[in-house]
Amino acid sequence: MELSEKIQMLRKKEGLSQEGFAEKMGVSRQAVSKWELGVSKPDVDKILLMSKLFDVSCDYLLKDQVENDKEEKVIYYQEVKPWKFEKKSRHTLLGLPLYHICFQGTRMGGRMNFKMTTAKGVLAIGCKAKGILSIGIVARGLLSLGVASAGLFSFGAVSLGLISLGALSVGLVAGGNICVGVIAFGNLAVGVYSLGNCAVANKIALGNYAHAHIAIGNSVHGVKELLLQDSNFSDMNPAIVKKMILGEFPKTWSVIQRLFTMW
Repeated sequence: MELSEKIQMLRKKEGLSQEGFAEKMGVSRQAVSKWELGVSKPDVDKILLMSKLFDVSCDYLLKDQVENDKEEKVIYYQEVKPWKFEKKSRHTLLGLPLYHICFQGTRMGGRMNFKMTTAKGVLAIGCKAKGILSIGIVARGLLSLGVASAGLFSFGAVSLGLISLGALSVGLVAGGNICVGVIAFGNLAVGVYSLGNCAVANKIALGNYAHAHIAIGNSVHGVKELLLQDSNFSDMNPAIVKKMILGEFPKTWSVIQRLFTMW
């Protein structure tokens, strides 16, 4: 409680009007009004007079105001608690536990933070995961799934692998929004053989926009070009495409030939 509030409370408790209180204090009613509104503060001699009049200590009149000023400077701290969840198989294969699930971090109030600790196992699940089958924010393994993943078979927002699928993917066979690979499928596909909305390739490209040695699509740029009218490539003649491929690249694998003639 502020000094101004205490003066008003004690005055009313004594049943004094502002005029009556002002008379006892030897000041004007306007001065009392300013004290109670907190516009001004009484002098030390008036504080002493008040303490006698209301039978309270000077310390009481001033103390709470000092404490309130201190309270405004108090800094509150939230306790940071570490936490950990871990499950690990006692059985192993190739030196790795059959499964390892590991998450840990800190908790502060209602907020939980994660540390990038690594889970290692045949099946590994964690913020970072490394194993034969790995699942995590960052994952590495034979088969990996994660925001960022790398492996023989890799799936993630950003992926790198022999067979790679992701928003941004790089691999022998790559598929995604933006992909780079020997064989690439995607919105923007770059490779030796590319299929996509925008396909750029060293040898064969099929897409709405195609740029390659053999370019097939609605807008084409290449040494050999096959212009199609339908965006779904329904007007493609597979026999002509196959002849074009074998004419330029006679050793092309049959699976690659089928890839560009099955439309």
